[in-house]
Amino acid sequence: MPRLIILLFCSFICVFASAQTTIKLVDQFNQPLEDAVVSFVLKDDQNLSHVNSTPYIMDQVNKAFSPNVLLVPKGAMVSFPNSDDIRHHVYSFSEAKTFELKLYHGQPKAPLDFPESGIVVLGCNIHDSMVGYIYVYDDKPAMKTSSQGLVTMPYAREHIEAITFWHARAKIGVDRLRTIKIDDLKFVDDNIKLILEVNPPEKRDSFENLFSDLT
Repeated sequence: MPRLIILLFCSFICVFASAQTTIKLVDQFNQPLEDAVVSFVLKDDQNLSHVNSTPYIMDQVNKAFSPNVLLVPKGAMVSFPNSDDIRHHVYSFSEAKTFELKLYHGQPKAPLDFPESGIVVLGCNIHDSMVGYIYVYDDKPAMKTSSQGLVTMPYAREHIEAITFWHARAKIGVDRLRTIKIDDLKFVDDNIKLILEVNPPEKRDSFENLFSDLT
C-alpha cells in the first residue's frame, strides 16, 4: 500500500515537473509584453483551478486600477475598495460581467462575483482615462507575464495540449485569445518565444474606444 501511494504521488508531481521552460511574449517589434496572460490547455483535461475564499482585490489608486490586469478563477469574488480620496463610478459592459459601482473612499461595497470566464474591461464613468482588466479563467490556469514578458511554464511539456495567450492591446481585439498547439511551437534551449501583434500604447486610454471594435 505505501508503494502505491508513492507511485501515485510521483505521477501527480510529474504533471507539474518541467525543465523550467521559460515563455517570453513579445510584440511585432520584439519588445516584451508586460501584463500579458498565458494559460495552458492540458492533455488530461484536469481541473486545476482553485477559488480563494478571500475576495481578490481590484483597487483604485491615483486614478488608476491596481493592478491593471487582475487574474481570477471563474466563480471568484472581487472587491473594489477605492484607496483614492475621491469618488469613482466603476463599470463594465463586457459579456463576461456587466455591472456598475459607485465607490466612495472609506465606504466599501460588497464584493462582486464573477461566475463566467472571459475578459472583463473596466472603466470609470467619472475618470475616462481609467481602464483596467479582470481576466476570468476557467479550468485552464493562467499566469501573468513580468515586465520582461516572461512566465515559467508550470507543467511538463508532454502534458500540455496548447498554450493560449492574451494582451489588452492585441490587434485581434481586447476580447480575443490566441491559441497555439504545443506541437507547433519551436523550443530553443527549453525556451519559447510567442509573438503577438499589438496596437501602440496610448497616453490616455479611453474605455469607450476599447469597445469600438466590438460593435
